[in-house]
Amino acid sequence: MNREKISLFILISLSIILLMGIVLVEQKLGLKLPEIFLEQPFAAANIVVNTDKELGDLPRIWPALGQGGEERGNMIKPTVSYLKRLKPSYIRLDHIFDDDYYGVVQGRKAGGSLQLNWTKLDDVVVDINSTGAKPFLSLSYMPGTIAASKIDVPNWRDWQDLIRQTVEHYSAKYDNVYYEVWNEPSLPMFGSWKMFGSKDYRLLYQYAVAGASQAVAVHPYKIGGPAIPEMDDKWISLLFDFAIDKNLRLDFISWHRYNFDPNRFNQDIEEINVLTSEPKYQQFTNIEKIITEWGPNSEKDSVYSSGVAASHMVAVVRQLLNKANLLFAFEVKDGPGQENKGWGILTHESVGVKPKPRFFLFEWLANFEGRRLEVLGEGSQITGFAFKNERTTTLLLTNYLPSGSQEESFLASFSGLAEGRYRLLKQLLFGKPEEQEIEVKNGGIVFNLTMKPYSVLRLQLTQF
Repeated sequence: MNREKISLFILISLSIILLMGIVLVEQKLGLKLPEIFLEQPFAAANIVVNTDKELGDLPRIWPALGQGGEERGNMIKPTVSYLKRLKPSYIRLDHIFDDDYYGVVQGRKAGGSLQLNWTKLDDVVVDINSTGAKPFLSLSYMPGTIAASKIDVPNWRDWQDLIRQTVEHYSAKYDNVYYEVWNEPSLPMFGSWKMFGSKDYRLLYQYAVAGASQAVAVHPYKIGGPAIPEMDDKWISLLFDFAIDKNLRLDFISWHRYNFDPNRFNQDIEEINVLTSEPKYQQFTNIEKIITEWGPNSEKDSVYSSGVAASHMVAVVRQLLNKANLLFAFEVKDGPGQENKGWGILTHESVGVKPKPRFFLFEWLANFEGRRLEVLGEGSQITGFAFKNERTTTLLLTNYLPSGSQEESFLASFSGLAEGRYRLLKQLLFGKPEEQEIEVKNGGIVFNLTMKPYSVLRLQLTQF
């Protein structure tokens, strides 16, 4: 072995030892060490928008939001007027069966069947509907009437009947409701469910599907899972196997992803694509892929009150266009007493409901509809997407790099434009709009742009 090979061997060995040490520290001491980002070679941006090359309709994967169990009662009501401005398609709720949240299960009737009261949960779902969204219900957690605790194995007959009645109740009123079986089942706080043994998530799913299938007089709906806390292709493959073996309905697969690196989100999708490319999983080739919680950090973090979270959001959406079906940003509003570290896009009403940076980005995106356009020349920091509708072409860009962005100057050109006069709108997410008239000749125009770290910029060209 020559000197170069020995040096390489030593370097690889030390790297493995370091990674093993990190894992041991996290496991033994219960510590979560900061994320380590590998430095990527810098690639300058030179953006080219080909307005005459359409890529199909712009997929609106972003107008979905989740609300966690930050407190008891109707957490959506104080936010309705704000959420209407975002034109959400779905709002996700978990904790829907907890005794101390909505009190759906009130005990048993004389004959032994479940006694249900939908009043409190209905109040929230009506408010969700008033925003323009539909409910996305995470079927969690166990009421005391059917299980020893919120996270224990239930009486399976009761669980099946509870799901049947839930689907009958909400899908009789609303079409295309999504039902997601459980929430982060593998985590100890939510049950430490496995894909085997005495707490087998597959049974949880099987009986839920059986109950939903018994529902009568309902609109079309979708059911799926497993809402794991991060992508795990073993969980997904075992769920696929079980659904095939038991002939179970599986309309979508869902997982959560918190990571500062947008590429990690794309890797999740690629793992699923590898699975569904296997001949035995052919029936799942076009299954819906839904991230039912996402953001830069799974821990409460002041980043959610900064422009970094908005910049991160653009970078992730850019990665997942035409790859995922829905992304549920977590969450609608902070819990009480969280100061500037809550996950919400809105602050809690105890300090006055106020929009945070991601809210303003959602407000921009609310009106983004049209035909997606080809964008070339993205760099390691500057990424984005473009679309057009009627007479307007829009380009949305962000300067985001998880290891730390730098200010960057670059060119952005539009080709394939009709000649004539245009109104140019140029606006940073937190800046004043700049408007001017410009003349387009020879089918194109070029702009010199500079973007500061973690900024978001939109350019709109509207032909007179």
